[in-house]
Amino acid sequence: MPLPNSAVDALGFATLLLVLVLLILGVLCAAYVLHFRSKIHHDNLLALRHFNSLWIVRLILILFAVLWGLGELLRLPLLRKKGWFLHRLGFRWQVTSCKIYILSSLGILEPCFFLTALFLVQGSIRNAPFTPRKRWNGRVIVSVLGFCAPVFLAQVFLVVVSPIVWGRREEEGSASYRAGGGFVDRFKLPHYFTRVFQAMEVEEREKVVVAAAVCTYPLLSTVVLGMFGCVYVIYFLYLGWKMAALVINRRLQLRVYALVIAVALLLPIHVVFLGLSVLSRPSEPLFEAVGFLGFLTVLLCTTVGEGILVVRPIADALAI
Repeated sequence: MPLPNSAVDALGFATLLLVLVLLILGVLCAAYVLHFRSKIHHDNLLALRHFNSLWIVRLILILFAVLWGLGELLRLPLLRKKGWFLHRLGFRWQVTSCKIYILSSLGILEPCFFLTALFLVQGSIRNAPFTPRKRWNGRVIVSVLGFCAPVFLAQVFLVVVSPIVWGRREEEGSASYRAGGGFVDRFKLPHYFTRVFQAMEVEEREKVVVAAAVCTYPLLSTVVLGMFGCVYVIYFLYLGWKMAALVINRRLQLRVYALVIAVALLLPIHVVFLGLSVLSRPSEPLFEAVGFLGFLTVLLCTTVGEGILVVRPIADALAI
């Protein structure tokens, strides 16, 4: 199927615009955190200094959100068309960019963002929330990376190893596939379980040539993210229930409920959209629409997370 399509282009431009908005919001949130830290030290506000001891974790949450947004640009078919950045890289680098996208987005950035948000919630309901926590930033960072490591390693195996062991290996510069042999060939999984891209062909001067490598969502990679999401949502609901029980202020309770509902609903919906993407061909309007909806679910999570876990606590502290 040819790449040119007005609906696909419209979704691509919408994604570019939303990523730009996310980037601007991330910069503003980071500046807000640094301004709050500067004000605390300048006015020597000891109580707020302990309250703001997790400022590094808040900045890391913002960083993961921004990097995730930038990583989403790697999958856009719009940027793989003639005249755009990814098209100039050539077919091989487009394939590599698809692998990098799956490994970074599904293996690192999404799990790490949600884990960082979880530890921020956990930090707010500790037995002594205003006691000094100088070492807690480091512990949170190590914990986030440690819990994310199994997900990342699983994605590395699925993206790098499984296409050789289970799936069909792509021939360089071609839309056809070479199958393995022997025992592996008999029990080979369908290509959409492990495929990270599909080569799109167009006709030029009565010849069929490869136009671009369009990124896809391997079903096994989506399953790994879904398993992470199941465990995560259960524990996050538990922490949200504990946090809501400790909060007396009605407005704070509403924020807690909003955060819990956003995570508990949007993360599973995101996984469902990624799974549904295997029902259509890459670069088709339906495929891009499903991918765009999956993008929107995480975008809403990042926006709600930054607003409730970063902006509102600082605004409340400054209002005192």
